[in-house]
Amino acid sequence: MMDIKQLKYFIEVANTKNLSHAARNLYVTQPTLSLAMKKLEEEFQVALFNQETNNYMLTQAGQYLYTKGSDLVQNFDEMMSEMDNMSRTHEHPLRVGLTILFVIQFMDEISHFIVHHKVDLSIVQDGSKQIQHLVAKGELDIGLVSFPNMYSETLVIDPLAKEKGYHVAVVMPKDHRLASRDSVTFEDLKNERFVTLNNHFVLGELLQKRSRDFKFTPNITLEHEDLQVLLYGVNQLDSICLLPHEYRQINDRDDVVWIDLDDKYASFDIGIATRRDQLRTDILNDFMTMIKQAH
Repeated sequence: MMDIKQLKYFIEVANTKNLSHAARNLYVTQPTLSLAMKKLEEEFQVALFNQETNNYMLTQAGQYLYTKGSDLVQNFDEMMSEMDNMSRTHEHPLRVGLTILFVIQFMDEISHFIVHHKVDLSIVQDGSKQIQHLVAKGELDIGLVSFPNMYSETLVIDPLAKEKGYHVAVVMPKDHRLASRDSVTFEDLKNERFVTLNNHFVLGELLQKRSRDFKFTPNITLEHEDLQVLLYGVNQLDSICLLPHEYRQINDRDDVVWIDLDDKYASFDIGIATRRDQLRTDILNDFMTMIKQAH
């Protein structure tokens, strides 16, 4: 999975348009940088550069990653700098699990919380199913997750307000045969190709469950945990994808459409997961209160 270091490598190559210059600026060897770019293209399954003589020019996909990635790196560096500048004296450790959607939705509140509390906060990003698993095992202190509770004997999930949940959309190319519909059902999707979240995510599990209910095996062309990759795959692989409709607000591409899913499992409430036997520290209670009061 792409990490922030790979993204910084990619941005430097894009800025210099030259592998050797980028390697020198990054204090790495040229083969190391070349391998990193190759792995990045293999992970996304798309070319990021058109190499012209010694110049590395961005493809359309590369330009998209550069634009989005530059903002992400800047925000990440600012967050790390802010955390490094804070005193480490008497900080309370807190291990938090969030999905990518919740990271984006609650980033301002989390940054504010870090500034105003003596907390050594570590964030794990994954799907709701996996976050529930990690909280249940004691590897995370708290997780912001989707219902249902899959470890009800071990976990308690305090529900958040209904409007903080999410609704499922079917994302498809603009020229798809179903693109003009107001909504679609799983019956409509039997013969489609899918790009999908993996089984760490509730929506990855939803596709498998409802396809069994409707007696078909989904034709999956790509399984990935990165929503950006999935959105790109919708067009490139002429496929459809189940995603939270709320994600459209922060990534509204003009080459896809978002159609409501008409299904009894088309919306999910969210909540804060903790272990039933967990000691509720002041810092944990303060974090939960902050999340409940957000938005």
